[in-house]
Amino acid sequence: MPRKASKIDQMSDEEKSKLIQRLWKLQSGVCFLCEEGIKLEADQVEVDHIIPQADGGPDEEANWALMHEECNNKKRAQNLQLARAKMKFDKIKEKYGGAVTTTQILTEFGGSKKDVFAKIENNDVLIRFDNRDYIYPVLIDPSNEYYKCFFALLPIEILYHDSELNPRKIIDIDKLIDEFFRKNPQLHVALCRTHFKKEGEPSRILLFDGQHKTAAQVVLGRKQIFCRVFINPDKDHLKDVNRRAHKELRQIEFFRSVLDTLGQDIFSIKFKEYLEKPQTKPKSEKGFIESIESEKQGEMGKNLSHYLKARIRDFKEPQNKFFNFVEMEKARSRVLPISYDSVEKTFFRWFIDSTPCEIDIYDCENKGQQYVREIEAKNLVKLMNLFAEKTLENKFDKSIGAYKIEEQIRKGKSISDDHIRAFRIYRPAAFVVWCELLKEAIAMHLIQNRKITSDMKNERKKGKGTRIFWAELDENNWEAISKMIRKMIQHKIWIDRGEKVSNAFGQTRPEFFKKFLEKGEIEQEKLIDQPIDIQFLLSAVGE
Repeated sequence: MPRKASKIDQMSDEEKSKLIQRLWKLQSGVCFLCEEGIKLEADQVEVDHIIPQADGGPDEEANWALMHEECNNKKRAQNLQLARAKMKFDKIKEKYGGAVTTTQILTEFGGSKKDVFAKIENNDVLIRFDNRDYIYPVLIDPSNEYYKCFFALLPIEILYHDSELNPRKIIDIDKLIDEFFRKNPQLHVALCRTHFKKEGEPSRILLFDGQHKTAAQVVLGRKQIFCRVFINPDKDHLKDVNRRAHKELRQIEFFRSVLDTLGQDIFSIKFKEYLEKPQTKPKSEKGFIESIESEKQGEMGKNLSHYLKARIRDFKEPQNKFFNFVEMEKARSRVLPISYDSVEKTFFRWFIDSTPCEIDIYDCENKGQQYVREIEAKNLVKLMNLFAEKTLENKFDKSIGAYKIEEQIRKGKSISDDHIRAFRIYRPAAFVVWCELLKEAIAMHLIQNRKITSDMKNERKKGKGTRIFWAELDENNWEAISKMIRKMIQHKIWIDRGEKVSNAFGQTRPEFFKKFLEKGEIEQEKLIDQPIDIQFLLSAVGE
C-alpha cells in the first residue's frame, strides 16, 4: 500500500528548513528517537509523524518529530514513541554488554533509590516512604498460612532487584513493550518480598519475579508497578519454590546458568549450616544430604550438582577464562561459539562427579590433605583454561561471530583457520564426542601413571559418576594432557574447507560425529586419513 501523501512532502525547501529549525528548538536539539544531539549543519535528518497517518495520526506539526535519518530508517512503520522506547532499551543493553539486570533497568529510570519503614498493625501493613504512610490489608495465602502478603501499586523508587532469588538477566522485551504500549493490562503482578527489621529501621522491597514485565513498563515511562509483596517469608523456601516454578512447573523456564546459580545458593547455605553444627558427623556431602528429610534429599542432590557446576564457572583464582566465550543467557548466540548447555554436556558431565562425596572435609584438613572437591575444581578450571588459551583467546574473532560460518565458508569468504577451528571444535555434537574421548584418554594415561585406579575410571559406568580429576596432577601429567589437546586441535579436519566436511559440521547428532571423528567416515566415504580416537590422543604423549 503506497504511503499516504503528507503536507511535509509538499513543502518547499525553505519551508522545510524552517520547520526543521522549529522542531530542533522544540526538541532541545536532540533526536526524537535516540535522544542524542542533532547537528543541523552536519547530520542527515528527517521529519516524520509521531503517530503514523495509517494509525489515524494527524498530518500537522503537533504530530511531527525531527530525527536522524539513520534512526528513522531503523524504526520502520512504528509509532515513534513506541520506537523510541525500544531504542532506549537497546541502548541500555549495549551499554551493559548485551544483557541487563533489573537493577540496571530500574536505576537507569530513577528506581531503586529509597528504603521503606514498615510494620504490621492489626490486619494491615503500614509502609512509610517520602514522609507519607501507606496502608494495605494483609492477606494470608490459602495454601500456606505462614505466607502473608499485600498487593500494592508501588513506585519504582522503592523497588530493588532481588538478585539472590532471581539472578536472570533481561535480553528481549520488545513484545512486552508492544503489549503495554497498546495500554493492555499487566495480567500477572510482579512478585516481591520484604523483611521487616526492628521498628524504626529501614527495609527494602525486593522484586524477584515479573522482572521482564517490570522492565517493559519502566522503559515506557511507568513510575509505578503492581506488586504482590510477601512479608517476612522464609527466604530459602521461597527461593526453592520460585526455582521449581521456573524449572519443574515451566512457567517461564530459567536458563541453565541461572538454575546453577540458584542451586548453588541453596546448597552452599544449608551445607555451611550443617558443617557448623558440632553434633553432625561425618562432615561430608553425603552425611549432609542423608541428614535432611528423606523427601528433600533428591532435590538437595540436584542442588549439589548445581553448586559444583557454578563454582567451576565462577572460579576466581585463577579465573575460568573459558566462560568469556560461552553464551550464558540464551540457548545459542550469533556472536559466541559455545552454549552453556554444551558445557554442561561435556566438561561438566565428564569431569565433575556429582554424586555426594563421602569424604569428611575436616578429616582431610586434620591429615593435611586437600579436599577432593578443591582438587577437582582446580583441575577442571586448568583444563578449560588450556582450551581457552589454545583455541579461543586471540583466535575466535567475536566481530565475525558464530552466525552461518559454514555458509560463509562455502561462499568462499575469507575467514582465518583459527576462527574456523574454534567454531567447529565447539559445535555441540562434535564437542560432546571429542570431550568424552579426551576424558577416556586422560583416564587411561592417569591409570598408566598410577594417579588413579581403574575403579575410579569406571565409576560412571557403575552409576557413581567420574572421579578422574580427584587426583593431584603434577607438571608431567599436565604436559601430557596439553600434548593431547594440541594434537587434537591441530587435526586438519577442523579447518578443511571442502563442501562435504563443511556440510558435516551442520549436523546436530552426536552419533554422526562419533562415526565421523572416530572412523573418519561420512556415509561410508573415508574423509579422514587419521581419525580422532583414544589411541590418536594417547599417541601424542610420547611425541
